[in-house]
Amino acid sequence: MASWSLSSRALLAGVVLVAAALLLPAVAHADDKPRTPTSANDNAKPPSSSPGDKAVPSPGYDTAMPPASAPGDSIAAPPAASNATVPPLLPLVPPPKPLPFVIVEGVIYCKSCKGKGYNSGIDASPLPGATAMMVCYGRKVVNATGTVTDGNGYFLIMFYDMQNFNAKTCKMYLVSSPSPQCNKPYYPPNQWIGLSLVRETRTIPPAGLQGLYTPTSVLFYAPGARGQCPY
Repeated sequence: MASWSLSSRALLAGVVLVAAALLLPAVAHADDKPRTPTSANDNAKPPSSSPGDKAVPSPGYDTAMPPASAPGDSIAAPPAASNATVPPLLPLVPPPKPLPFVIVEGVIYCKSCKGKGYNSGIDASPLPGATAMMVCYGRKVVNATGTVTDGNGYFLIMFYDMQNFNAKTCKMYLVSSPSPQCNKPYYPPNQWIGLSLVRETRTIPPAGLQGLYTPTSVLFYAPGARGQCPY
């Protein structure tokens, strides 16, 4: 019984060895088959690099950092687009010509009264606030322009109606006096007589000025009674 058991074990061991020898070539032949390539989406981890390895830049990308600019460096503006629309140049428009005009000026005095600005040569003082009028005639009265004297008895008219201005037909009249003590027309002797105009010259006339005119004489008022003066 013991001898049979030993021989059975030896026979079983031999069968196992023979089977193993037959299976080993089949397993080795299966490992030699080509493997299916993995797709680009596989989560394959790249091989880890050692600390001393240099990084190789990927093609198509510049990994160089731009140089740092100093605080005072100016940043150049990008060039303008070549197809930018350029606004058209507007033509130069000359300024309008000034309107032509004439100036008529003069002074009104109070005769025989010594006030501010008294002129001993004509024995009179300037009369502030007095009114005069220039009347231009054609076939009829075509223009009448009034004026009031300033603090120095001076008046000035800027006349733009050049079509109706003529120094030979325009005359200067006294109209009124602001002072009851000096309100009698002295020259011209009444309000219905006008003084003709004469042309003067000016070194630097203003733009548009066609002429500077003044009455043939200064205009006077006088006290209504002798010795009656407003001053």
